[in-house]
Amino acid sequence: MSACQPSPEGRLSHFPIFVSLTGQPVVLIGAGPAAEAKATLLSRAGAVLRRLAGVPTPADLAGARLVIAASDDRTLLEQSRAAAVAAGVLFNAVDQSDLCDFQVPSMIERGPITIAIGTGGAAPTLARTLRARIEAVIPAAYGALASWSQRLRAEVRRRLPVEADRRRFWQAMATGTPAALFLAGERDAAAAAAERLLAEPATGEGIVHLVGAGPGDPELLTRRAARLLAEADVIVHDALVPAAILDLARRDAERIDVGKRCGAHSASQDQINQILLQLARAGRTVVRLKGGDPFVFGRGGEEIASLTAHGVASSVVPGITAALGAAARIGQSLTERGRSTALTLVTGHLQSDGAEPDWAALAATGGTLAIYMGRTTARRTAAGLVAGGLPRTTPVIAIENATTPQERIVRASLATIANVLDAGTFDGPTLLLVGAVLGDARAPVHQKDTIAA
Repeated sequence: MSACQPSPEGRLSHFPIFVSLTGQPVVLIGAGPAAEAKATLLSRAGAVLRRLAGVPTPADLAGARLVIAASDDRTLLEQSRAAAVAAGVLFNAVDQSDLCDFQVPSMIERGPITIAIGTGGAAPTLARTLRARIEAVIPAAYGALASWSQRLRAEVRRRLPVEADRRRFWQAMATGTPAALFLAGERDAAAAAAERLLAEPATGEGIVHLVGAGPGDPELLTRRAARLLAEADVIVHDALVPAAILDLARRDAERIDVGKRCGAHSASQDQINQILLQLARAGRTVVRLKGGDPFVFGRGGEEIASLTAHGVASSVVPGITAALGAAARIGQSLTERGRSTALTLVTGHLQSDGAEPDWAALAATGGTLAIYMGRTTARRTAAGLVAGGLPRTTPVIAIENATTPQERIVRASLATIANVLDAGTFDGPTLLLVGAVLGDARAPVHQKDTIAA
């Protein structure tokens, strides 16, 4: 087999095991940064350290639980291993896998939780890389959650004598409402949820997470959003959430499309509220997935109010709103000292009573306007802003499907934006950015669909 080919799978290179070293003698051979790092780690594990500088004899190692050597002297390491073998003690040489009886893995610590990653000494750098990736998706709060669970064990056994009830309780403590509230920082609400489960173990309760999906690129999701998507029983999502983000959900998770697009509503807001309530009351963990941020033109406040009024637990996970995703794509700050001192977010739709926005007030902000859902109202918006006092030459940038592979960028002015959008046959979600500072905006080098106007 070529050295470049992977080895056949199915055989363990090392047997993973966690060893208690509390009060146990461990011999550490060598000096320098690597030896000191191992000394710190062993001391944290409660080991009783014996430090040696030179080659040990078997008698020096008698009774030790482990021997670890850190040195650049290969002869010292080989002779130390021979002494360890003679004394019947497991031996490890730092960064010398061929001399090791055991490996010290890369570790992730979350309180009483320890996650170990080993490669059998074959690829330590890869192990460290995997550790960094796992650390990124496991919040530090999991350690506190494990400690809380540990403190509850005696009480749970006393109050829930039936094993099936205990099993349901501990599942909820790991992935259900108490866990979700705890990890969201709602410690008091989590304790109340756990108490309700102890009082009525057969009655499960659900939770609804309002999660911002961001502007479309899955890489722009927050870590919490990605984690909740992977844990949810049901995803209640807008029509415009990309498939690439929905695909991050569990394969067996139910998906319910309640999206609104161009006035064609598949579900009214009242119906969406009822769907969320019914799912939560059935004990489901629900992610209400919204494009952008739930609280920026997403009616998240209405949904939270409905859930709260009916006593259903909820949390909110913010998302990158479209204006910020679009700004990153055009490589332009939306505020700038001396030129754009404010950023105003406004919807392109008429107000609920049919009234026009206060165009004069918007024109007078002295900053950049981000107009959401602005494609179909671009002509009215431009006319209103000009009537309100903005010059007809004010730069406008429209971004359709921002941050996605379908993204298109249009540069125009208040005088020309409506005609340019009509000519470009835009039919996706489009954000309009308006302001003098945008005259400096530039498209990414890979953007090929930019229309100059």
